[in-house]
Amino acid sequence: MSLKMKNISFITGMLMLFLILWGTGSLASEPDGFSGFGRSTDIAPDDSELVFSYYDGDDAALYTVPVSGGKAELLAKPEEGKSFLNPTFSPNGEKIAFVEQWETEDKRYSQLRILKRKKKSVAQRVNIDGYVTEAAFSSDGKLLYFLKAGTYKNYSPIASKRPHDFDIFRLDLQTGETKQITSKKAYDMSSLEVTPDGSKLMYRTYQDTDQLVFRSIKDGKEKTMVPMGDFASKAPIFSSPTLSPDGEHVVFTDVATEDEDGIFVYEAFRMDIETKQAKQLTSFYEHVTSPTFFHNENKLIVTVDKNFAGRDPEYSYWQIRMDGEKRKRVSIEMPDELGNG
Repeated sequence: MSLKMKNISFITGMLMLFLILWGTGSLASEPDGFSGFGRSTDIAPDDSELVFSYYDGDDAALYTVPVSGGKAELLAKPEEGKSFLNPTFSPNGEKIAFVEQWETEDKRYSQLRILKRKKKSVAQRVNIDGYVTEAAFSSDGKLLYFLKAGTYKNYSPIASKRPHDFDIFRLDLQTGETKQITSKKAYDMSSLEVTPDGSKLMYRTYQDTDQLVFRSIKDGKEKTMVPMGDFASKAPIFSSPTLSPDGEHVVFTDVATEDEDGIFVYEAFRMDIETKQAKQLTSFYEHVTSPTFFHNENKLIVTVDKNFAGRDPEYSYWQIRMDGEKRKRVSIEMPDELGNG
C-alpha cells in the first residue's frame, strides 16, 4: 500500500472512531455544573402545592408544583451565580421566605429574602453580617425567626467549610426590626420551627450528642430532648426533625442500617414527644431526608437521595403515610426552558 493510501486509511479510521465516540457521548461536553432537584421542600397551608428549588448548572431557582405532581411553575429566578434555597410558606400562604446563597472568591454568602405571591416580587429583608441558613414564620405570620451563623469556616484542616457560631434572630415583618434572641454561638443549629400552638421554637443542635431543643418564646426557657430508638449508629445521629400538626410527634431521619460498603443508610423515624420513643417509618434503603408534614392530611413528603455517596445528589420527592404503609413518588415535569416558566 502506498504512503498516500496509508494516510487516507488512517484519517478515515480516525474519523470513524470520532463519530462512534461522539455518538455514544464519550466526546460530548460534560454538563456545566449540577442540575437537579434541591433537598428542602415545603407544603402550602391548604396542602395544594409544593415549593422546591431546582438547580440548573449550579444555580437554583424556586418552583411550585401540585402536591400530587405535574408541571412545575417558576416562582423566582436568581441572578447568575446565586441560588434560592430552603423555602418556607407563611401561615396564610401569601409569602414564601427563603435563603439566597452565592460564593465569591472561595467565600460563601447568604441573605434572607421574602417572595410575595400575589405581586411575584422578591424583597431583601435582612442585610447583616453573617450567614443565614433558614427561617420559620410565627404562627400569626407577623414575625420571622431565622438562624444565622457568625462564621463560615473549617475548624479542622481535613474538614470542609461549614457555618458555625449559630444564634436565633427575629425579624418583625411590619417594622423591619431585627433582634437577636439567643447568645449561644452554637457549633451547629438547624431545623428551626415554631410549634403548632405558637408558644415555642424547636431546633436541632449538637452538644455531646444530637438533640432537640424546645425554647419558650415567652421567657426563653429551654427543654432538651434526645430521641430513643433502635438506631444502627447506637447514639442518635439525626437530622431534619419536623413537628406534626398536632404537636404530638416529631419525624426525623437517622441511621437505620449500613449498606454493603459500610455507608450509613438514613430512613425516617417517628418519635412520640411524651415518651421520646422513636420507631422507623420508611424503608427506602436510600438516603431519606427533609420530611415535611401535610397540614390537613395524615401524610408527609420526604426527599430521597439515590446517590448519597456520589459526587452530586439525585433527589426525588415522595408522599408517605404517617404509618409508613404506602408511598408514592411526586412526578414533576420541569419546563423545557428552565427559568422561563
